[in-house]
Amino acid sequence: MPTMKQLQSPATGVIEVIDAPVPAPGAGEVLVQMRYCGVCGTDLMKVYTADVARPVQLGHEVVGVVTAVGAGVTRVAPGQRVAFAHHVPDYSSHFTRRGSAPMDALFKHTNIDPGGFAEFIRVPALHVQHVMLPLPDDLPDLRAVFMEPLACCLRALDRITVTEGDAALIVGVGAVGLLFAPLLADRAVTTFASDVRAERLVMAQQWGVAQGFLASDDAAASAMQAATDGRGVDLVILTVLTQATLALALAAVRDGGVILLFGAKPATRLPINWWDVWRREINLVSSYSATPDLFPRALAILRRPGYTLEKTVSHILNLNDGAQAFQLAREGLASKVVITRE
Repeated sequence: MPTMKQLQSPATGVIEVIDAPVPAPGAGEVLVQMRYCGVCGTDLMKVYTADVARPVQLGHEVVGVVTAVGAGVTRVAPGQRVAFAHHVPDYSSHFTRRGSAPMDALFKHTNIDPGGFAEFIRVPALHVQHVMLPLPDDLPDLRAVFMEPLACCLRALDRITVTEGDAALIVGVGAVGLLFAPLLADRAVTTFASDVRAERLVMAQQWGVAQGFLASDDAAASAMQAATDGRGVDLVILTVLTQATLALALAAVRDGGVILLFGAKPATRLPINWWDVWRREINLVSSYSATPDLFPRALAILRRPGYTLEKTVSHILNLNDGAQAFQLAREGLASKVVITRE
């Protein structure tokens, strides 16, 4: 039986390369040879959280080439480049019909086999049908890696109202938070950013952020108030949730504005002044994942000249260096880490 290299996490904080059998595609399924797979914050959480069942499945920002197809597959053919996602909802469920597909039971349990950090990936029939997209010739592999995370950002913005002339603050402009910057710039939103690293703020300004503030800057909220005629920003996107980032969000957002929770860690418990939230009519919204309808939209955006997001990739490492890749991403030493099979 042919074997392949695969990353797995057998224990908390441990990444190892193993030899695993190459999966075989069944009816309606596709076998893809991975070219690139991005390291996501969810992957980091799975590896470094103690109460996760092991070994845990890793990797979902995948671009690859179809190498074999199962019986009945007509959407793609061997040799075709594709991008795909890892979850598919039940389209007839109560959750999906009401716009909450990521809360659907099928969505939570579907996945690719054995995850994106493997030389070969079996893509189940439901995924082939709903979340696998052929890539156009003008879309580079390394840019197509951003299809799934960009779709997550699109869904987050679809869940709130943001219009031309508004102001927004992105708290945390790491690999995913940075993706909001060009999306907001496209909507003519004046965007600010806050981060613990100055180099991230410099990069954010290259992607449309008007002004960046270090997380240690106590004057950040008042500066944003002054820039918005004393109102505060209409939207705060929290990609990092701590007591300090929550306090900044509450100080920066205008009365009647929106705080959008886009990232959190397991077992996070924070006190909040609910009286202040209520009397100021602050809207708290969360967004967890993307839905299948957004992947074609994300790919269309990635074909635009202003979305050369591969420029944000700072490190490309092969599967053998998987532990180093995860460590770089965890320590915030990279703007975006991508793993390749080569």
